[in-house]
Amino acid sequence: MNKQEKKKLRKKCLEKRNSLSIEERKAFSLIICEKLKPYLKDKNVMSYLAFASEVDVSYCDLDHKFAYPVIGDDHSMKAYRSNGNFILNSYGIKEPDPLTSTIIPKEELEFIIVPCVGFNAFKQRLGHGGGYYDRYLKDCKALKIGVAFEVQKLEEIFSEEHDIPLDLIITEKSVY
Repeated sequence: MNKQEKKKLRKKCLEKRNSLSIEERKAFSLIICEKLKPYLKDKNVMSYLAFASEVDVSYCDLDHKFAYPVIGDDHSMKAYRSNGNFILNSYGIKEPDPLTSTIIPKEELEFIIVPCVGFNAFKQRLGHGGGYYDRYLKDCKALKIGVAFEVQKLEEIFSEEHDIPLDLIITEKSVY
């Protein structure tokens, strides 16, 4: 699958995700979070802050702080636990301010919640195309849990060598 075909798949998935109403996204996000909670209790977790129409995992409040990704100018990603200060990165996505937050080494993470643009039943993920998560997850021992809405499911995703499969994908309807 070439870059142009992947771009078309991303567009199709985002259109489907964006077609869900705000109420549907909230209801489905709540269901997904209920399914996530048993995996996360008392664990060291990196999550993400929802952007645009992504699954909102902020409903997974378990009385502990998640670490969140911070992207670097060198296209790297690191996990930081915020003290409450957040900034917008170059993509307009909220992330902990690295100057006032605590870095969490990848080796200490037990679970990583990963947003998906698209996915399939074989736990392959289609992201936004920047490769941040694939590079970060490459040598990571944490359980990788993708979250998405069922409308984002694809029959096929042609993985490339650098694409990292997930351990689980949770939607409002299924756990893959």
